[in-house]
Amino acid sequence: MFNNSLISSGVLLAGLLSALPSSAMLQAPNTFGDKYQAVPPVVRELTQIVYYRAKGSAIHPAPANVYVDGRYHTSLLPGGFTSFCLKAGSHTLGAFVNDPQYLGKTQGRYMADLMGGTTYYLRVDEQQQLQQPPSAVHRQQGESEVKQSRRQIHARSRATDIVPCVYDRAAAQSASHYLFTSNELFKQTGGIMMLSDQGMEALNEMVVTVRQQHPLLHSVILRLETRTDGEGVLRSKAKAIRNALTLAAIPDALIRAEFVHCGSDCPGDNPRVQILVR
Repeated sequence: MFNNSLISSGVLLAGLLSALPSSAMLQAPNTFGDKYQAVPPVVRELTQIVYYRAKGSAIHPAPANVYVDGRYHTSLLPGGFTSFCLKAGSHTLGAFVNDPQYLGKTQGRYMADLMGGTTYYLRVDEQQQLQQPPSAVHRQQGESEVKQSRRQIHARSRATDIVPCVYDRAAAQSASHYLFTSNELFKQTGGIMMLSDQGMEALNEMVVTVRQQHPLLHSVILRLETRTDGEGVLRSKAKAIRNALTLAAIPDALIRAEFVHCGSDCPGDNPRVQILVR
């Protein structure tokens, strides 16, 4: 038989708990935190990682364990992300779905040389094997896919190499975007890709505007999109733009080229050229 005093105590306790405000009740730890917001650039001594798991691509309900330099960091659920900073240099990174034995700590250690002042977007590959490298995506794709995600906060990181992020406030100032097309900028003469007269004029007009909007330049990124051009053609285009900008007194050390291989949304016969100025 049940003890009546225990039953009475249980009823009394239940009554007390029901009278308490909800904030006083014990609650399970939260799984997700704030929604993703664009991260500012970090100083050159550090590198920044945004690791995310796209909600629509998840094919397995199990979490994806994230490892940094052989140490467990967190477990990403579909729609979750984590961001952190490391000292620039060589590190091992990986995220593996359905890894209950934490094999990724020792067997999935893919070494990557991470550049200072750079933010990397790493997307969880639902079918990634332990021997395969992390799936890195371009910043535009990463920000587009992670913008609906929320920070994963339910686990405590054991990754001791993670350091506090220090942001480069000067580089974080708003960027100016200038969009051109290849047909607008280039012509091919004797098999050599060159700037056309129209292209030179367009770039000179851009430089005048840049001088007005950015008295102190921090970086100029040439982002060339392509679906069909080979790397040699892309390098020739980037070199032509770089030469024109340096002739217009833009320091060569500030200019960096990026090549983006896009999908069906990229016009194959007239790819875009973006110039981002900070």
